[in-house]
Amino acid sequence: MTEDEIRSILSKIRYPGYAKSIVDFKIVKSIEISGDEVKILLNLATKNEDVRNRVLEEIKSAFKGSGIRLILTTVQDQPTSTTVEQKHFVQSAKKRIAVLSAKGGVGKTTVAVSMAISLKRKGYKVAILDADIHGPNVPRMLGTIEEKATVGENKKLIPVFKDGIYSMSLGYVVDQETPVIWKGAMVTKAIVEMMEMTDWPELDYFIIDLPPGTGDAALTVKQNLDLDGAVIVTTPGELSIADAVRTVDFFNQVGIKISGFVENMAYFVCDNCHNKLYPFGKIEFGDLEKILGLPGLGEIPFDIEVEKSADEGTLARDGNNEYFEIVDKIVDKI
Repeated sequence: MTEDEIRSILSKIRYPGYAKSIVDFKIVKSIEISGDEVKILLNLATKNEDVRNRVLEEIKSAFKGSGIRLILTTVQDQPTSTTVEQKHFVQSAKKRIAVLSAKGGVGKTTVAVSMAISLKRKGYKVAILDADIHGPNVPRMLGTIEEKATVGENKKLIPVFKDGIYSMSLGYVVDQETPVIWKGAMVTKAIVEMMEMTDWPELDYFIIDLPPGTGDAALTVKQNLDLDGAVIVTTPGELSIADAVRTVDFFNQVGIKISGFVENMAYFVCDNCHNKLYPFGKIEFGDLEKILGLPGLGEIPFDIEVEKSADEGTLARDGNNEYFEIVDKIVDKI
């Protein structure tokens, strides 16, 4: 059998609970062929032994009767291996934190940018990478939408710096009004190049704004960055929570530690009666912790003034003191 034939067989094995295969999820790290012996190296980061064993058994079953001698090893069994993921980008940062969501429209980017602003106000040196290739909104919220990426003498991109925050986004490279119609491989390449080819300064915190869902972008960041943690953003709506549960499971399985969740747009305060109203429904914070299996980092209300500041790119300069008191407490827990 050739490597392509072996990979083709592996591409038919779905990861338990998902429509994508173990090849799609980049679980197959390498294939070595020597005569009738085939060594396959896998990255099975899941803590679920049933899932792990099921994948191994399905691989063995797929090659049963093929006449090859199959040897399966995993990254987890080879902690000193140099053939596995080489996470070496943005080593200038002391801490690297991803902000993610199960679906769009939950305010993930607003939370990511707000976290960066909060850290900057606490005196830390902060940068944010906009890895949401198809919806790069970080420049708009930072008020840098008119900026274009420039290249320094060392042939690296110079991050945009405004209001004390460094940032890099595809929005600095392509026209903001032009839709990015790219397949997964191009998305992966763009994220890797922004991490690798940006001349990041020495940083205390590096925030990554991931696109919604569990696609190539999340796997790319996992494979190329030593993440210290991740924060998932959800609204209290039933669909959002159901999607968040699946997303948490995915990130656990690929080995990304989620520090906790933020319940965004949890409520708003009525201007007339001054009561808390719950447009997406109300769920007790403790119950949400049990459902997601994660510690809650905080509840953020919907605030029209904050949304206006984010749209106008003045979030880092406007007051919004009550809002940032909540964000500060969230950041302190991470």
